[in-house]
Amino acid sequence: MKTRDFYSKFCDNLIEVSSPEVAEAAKLFENTFRQVNIALVNEFAQIAHSLGISVYETLDAANTKPYGFMKFVPSAGVGGHCIPVDPTYLAYVAEEHGAPATFIRRANDVNLEMSKYIVKRIAADNGGSLHGKNVLVVGVAYKPNVADVRETAAMLVIEHLRKEGAVVSWHDEVVKQWKGESSAALAGADIAVVVTKHDSVDEKKILSSAPYVFDTTGRVSSPHGL
Repeated sequence: MKTRDFYSKFCDNLIEVSSPEVAEAAKLFENTFRQVNIALVNEFAQIAHSLGISVYETLDAANTKPYGFMKFVPSAGVGGHCIPVDPTYLAYVAEEHGAPATFIRRANDVNLEMSKYIVKRIAADNGGSLHGKNVLVVGVAYKPNVADVRETAAMLVIEHLRKEGAVVSWHDEVVKQWKGESSAALAGADIAVVVTKHDSVDEKKILSSAPYVFDTTGRVSSPHGL
């Protein structure tokens, strides 16, 4: 009763459940639902590429079904506080109580491995090696139009690029400062990798920032990408 009275002061629509455990489980499951579906579409993006078809055209076609389909799009992985964290917590609790969490664990692995897959694709398109190449990562926030970098997929992309010997800088006019580094100019790179596309960043400037642009977002008109 006290909880309802408190939240009713600033929430228009309250949904009551039988216990705090049910409410927390609902939140965890909703974030796990998104983690799993993002993993599915990320895996399908790899399948579509191997088949030589467009993942985006395929998703748009599937989305014409009037029921039973919810469109997700591929990406470099998941970020933020909720989706990368809550499913792992749910899996941990499930396994503590003797319940399987195989599907949840696999979804997490797929999303974490996307950064490595993307870097391999970029290397394959550039003579098989990124050693000494100047690579600019465009967008390090975990989603567009925010400055939040918690659990951002850009971190793993940058990590794998540097492991391959690339000289990596990043451009994000929303984040500006991150991990002791500053946003670099959107120009002068050998390779640009679009991880997050803010609305304020001009697509033409991205495409002119490097002779090769790999887009992980589906929001930039580059011939290279997921």
